Amino acid sequence: MALNSSVMGWFKSVAHKYLAIIVFLIAWQIFPTIGLVNEIFIPTPTTILAEIWKLTLDGTLPNDAVISLFRVGVGFGIALLVALPLGFLLGGFFKSFEKAVNPLLQLLSQANPFTLFPIFIVFLGIGEVSKISIIYWVCQWPILLNTITGISNVDPVLIKMARSSGLSKAEIFTKVLIPASLPTVFTGIRMGAAFSFFMLIGAEMLGSSAGLGYLIMQAQMVMQIPRMWAGIVVVALIGYIVTYSLIYLERRGSVWKQEV
Repeated sequence: MALNSSVMGWFKSVAHKYLAIIVFLIAWQIFPTIGLVNEIFIPTPTTILAEIWKLTLDGTLPNDAVISLFRVGVGFGIALLVALPLGFLLGGFFKSFEKAVNPLLQLLSQANPFTLFPIFIVFLGIGEVSKISIIYWVCQWPILLNTITGISNVDPVLIKMARSSGLSKAEIFTKVLIPASLPTVFTGIRMGAAFSFFMLIGAEMLGSSAGLGYLIMQAQMVMQIPRMWAGIVVVALIGYIVTYSLIYLERRGSVWKQEV
């Protein structure tokens, strides 16, 4: 009885959490089937899943997914390696310099990456370097600016208490500033991850011969609609997994933060 109750409780919890998604998928399956939506342009989820399975078996989808993930991983990884230390330094140690360059950083962050991509191609060519570079460009700004904001907005009372306790500047930075700024920093990291996928698809559509964006674009051009939707769904699922992986890491890194 106890096992049955725990299983029922788990099913209720999952159903409550994903109720909106379940209803959406059921409606999506029904509407094209009964003719309320044109199935030529919006195929049912079962048709899309069958296409995903087909593309997986022939190796097309895994190959394109690996190529896209490589581009995102390298561009996003470089952004983390550059923007996080720079944000901590500007927000924590060089505040006067940060105030002087902040208007420039804000201006650069607002530049439309799709209009900049042709410039990247001119200087770096149409190969992998230009795609990874534009992904890096897009990712770095939310990470950098949120890191600066997170460090700058740490409660001064915490810093004063740390100083009164005899902690050194290095200890204050590692034990007070970084933990207190983590929620804001992780917000920037999640935004950077989301932007990386947006820019990836655009870059692969504009200049690529492989990848999920290329798969979607080619399928659209030859009216292979289920194939196009298969690529779109896979991109959405990967983005969902990445986002919730980062949320999990944030919770693990912010165990001190009590939920209201």
